[in-house]
Amino acid sequence: MSRTPGAPRWVPSAVLAGALTLMLMALAAVGLASQANAAFTTSKCAGENIIGRGASFARDAHKLFNDKFKLVHCVGTPGAGKINVTYEASGSGAGRQSVKIRDGAPRFGMTDEPPVPSEINEMNSGVEIKEAKNVIDTNPSNNGKIHVVPAAVGAVAPLVNFPNNCDVGLLDAASRTAEEMSGGGTPFPLGLVRVRFTKDEFEKIWAKDATHDNWVEVFPELNTDADCNKPIIRIVRFDDSGTSFAFKDNLGTINESRGWLSTFAATEPKKTREWPNATFGSREDCPKVSGQFPLGPGADSTEASNPGPDQLTSSCFNGNQGIIDKLIELDGSVGYSDISTARNNVAQSLAIKPRTKADDPFDNDIYWTQIPSGPGAGTFQEPTADAKGFRTDGTPGSNCQAAQFVSKAGGGLPSTLQDWSKVSGVNSAGAYAVCTLTYGLVFDDNADVWGNSPGEETKARTVKDYWVNILSVPSQTVLFDKDYSPLPAEILQIAETGIASVDWNKDGDGGKEEEKVDNGKKDGGNTSPPPPPAKPSNAFSLLRKSISSKTGGATLSVKLPGGGKLAMVATAKNGKKTIKVASAVLNAGQAGTFNVPLRPSGAAKKVLQQKGKLTVKLVLTFTPTGGDANESTSSLTLKLKKAGK
Repeated sequence: MSRTPGAPRWVPSAVLAGALTLMLMALAAVGLASQANAAFTTSKCAGENIIGRGASFARDAHKLFNDKFKLVHCVGTPGAGKINVTYEASGSGAGRQSVKIRDGAPRFGMTDEPPVPSEINEMNSGVEIKEAKNVIDTNPSNNGKIHVVPAAVGAVAPLVNFPNNCDVGLLDAASRTAEEMSGGGTPFPLGLVRVRFTKDEFEKIWAKDATHDNWVEVFPELNTDADCNKPIIRIVRFDDSGTSFAFKDNLGTINESRGWLSTFAATEPKKTREWPNATFGSREDCPKVSGQFPLGPGADSTEASNPGPDQLTSSCFNGNQGIIDKLIELDGSVGYSDISTARNNVAQSLAIKPRTKADDPFDNDIYWTQIPSGPGAGTFQEPTADAKGFRTDGTPGSNCQAAQFVSKAGGGLPSTLQDWSKVSGVNSAGAYAVCTLTYGLVFDDNADVWGNSPGEETKARTVKDYWVNILSVPSQTVLFDKDYSPLPAEILQIAETGIASVDWNKDGDGGKEEEKVDNGKKDGGNTSPPPPPAKPSNAFSLLRKSISSKTGGATLSVKLPGGGKLAMVATAKNGKKTIKVASAVLNAGQAGTFNVPLRPSGAAKKVLQQKGKLTVKLVLTFTPTGGDANESTSSLTLKLKKAGK
C-alpha cells in the first residue's frame, strides 16, 4: 500500500527557520532522531533531464511549454537553459502505460482519455500481474499516488478527402460552407467550398450505417456525377488514443445507443481501437513486430490502398500524423485529428490539406470542415476560433474558449487525485463540438515510486518545476499559437492545487520545506517576500453591437487587454417582471477582439414575436487572469422582423 503523505504547510521561510531551530533543539534534548516531513533539497531548476511520454494531441503544446520552461520559468537560476525535457508523442495509451510500469524512462505521462478508477489503481500500484479484473501487486514498496492534471484544451477536427473530380457545386446549399462563396466574378473566389454533415449524417458515416457508406447515399444530389459515386472510407487511429476517445465522446452525444464510449471505447486491450462494423485483428499490411503481424483496426485491409469491405483502415504506427497521411492517400475518405497536427504537418495552400498531384495541381479537396454543435440539430462551428483558420491567411487557436467541461456523473469537477473519466467538454452550446482536455499523469511523490535516491530527487525536481511552468501564465497564454486554448479558470485552479502538493520523500526525514507554487510570480529563494506584481489591466471596450432582426439576437464585439474571463448577462423588463434574455462566458487566452453571441431565450423570443422589439440591459464583466473584475453596463434594443414582413 502507498504511504499517505501529510498535507503541506505553506509558511514564510523566516518563520519556518525559527520553528525548525526550536524543534531540533527540543529533539536533541531528549535524544530523538528527527522525523520531519521531507521535501526537495534540490533548488528550483537545478534538476536533471527527464522524459515525458503520451498523447500525440499534446505534442505541439509541449514545444511551447519547453520554450517557456527554458526562456521564462528558469531564467535567473543556475540551471537556466541547461535542463532538457524530452516529450515522446506516442499516444494516450502509451502515456497511461508509461506510469503503470516502474522500469521505464518517462517520469510523467500524458493522455487525452482520462484513466478510469481501475486504471488509476494500476498506476498507483504498478502493474506486474493481472488476473481477470484484479491487479496483483507483487511489490508494494513502489506504490505511489497519481495526479491527473489538466494541461490545455484543444479541438479535434474532422478531415475530408472529397472524391476527386466530384462536382462540389451539386451539393445543396445546406450541405456546403457558404462564407467562401461570396464575392463577384467567379463561383468560388477563395478556391474552396467544403462539405458539411448534419449530426445524424456524421454519426451514421462513422458507424458505417448501410444507408451512409457512399457519398451519393449521404448526398443524393451528387448522383448525377459518376465521379461522386465512391465509398466513404473511414481513417482511424492505429493505437489506443485520447483523440479517438474525444471524437467518440461527441458521436455518443448524437446517438448514445450506439455504445461509442462503452462497446467501442472501453473494452481492454483494444480500448478506442474498435469501431462499428469493422474488423479488429491481424494487420497483414503492416510490418511484422517480433515475427508477428500487429493487431489493429481495419484487419480486412490487404494493402495500403485497399481498406477492405468494412471501409475502415489506419496507418501502421501511432499518432494523428498516420491518419493524415492515410487520408491524403485514399480518395473519398474521412478522418480526424487535433488541429495542430493537421495544420503543421502537411504543406498548405488555400485549403488546410491541399492535395498536389502532377496531373491535377489545383486539386484542393482535402481539408478540415465544420460540424454542428449544441442542443438539437446544433449550429455549424469551425474548429478554429478564426473562421478562416483552415486557410493560410487565418490565425491559429482552437474554438474551445466557451466549452463547458462538466461531470456526467453530476456534481462539481474532481480534484487531481480523483476520477476525471466522466468529465466532458463536447457538444457545448456556443463552442466547437469536439473540445477536449489533455492531462498530465504526475506522481505525488516520486520517492515512493522510483526510490529515495539523490538521482531520483533531481529528476523529480524537474518534474515539479516543469509542471509549475505548464500551469503558469506565460505558458497558458501562448497556447493559441499552436491551435490550443488555455485552461478555464476553475480547472486551472484545480490543476495548480494538485501540482502544489507534489513533493519529495514526504514520509522521509530532513530536508527543507518546499516553497509554495509561485506560478512564475514569486522568488521562493528570498527570506522576505518580494513586492506583489502589478495586476493585469482589466480595461476592456465594447466596440459595437450588431443587431439581427432575422434571428432577434445580436453579436457583441469586445476588445480585451489580455487573457481572462468575460461574462455577459442580458435582462429585460416585461411588464413588472424581469426576464433573463441571454448569458454567455468567454475564456480568452490572449488579448484581442472577440465576438460574443447574444442569443435570446425562449421568454425573450416570445416577447419579440409579440412586440417586434425588446430593450435589454446588458452587463459585461471582464476578470483578467490574476486580476480584478471590471464591469460595464449598457443597453441595446433587440428587433425581430415578423413573418411575412
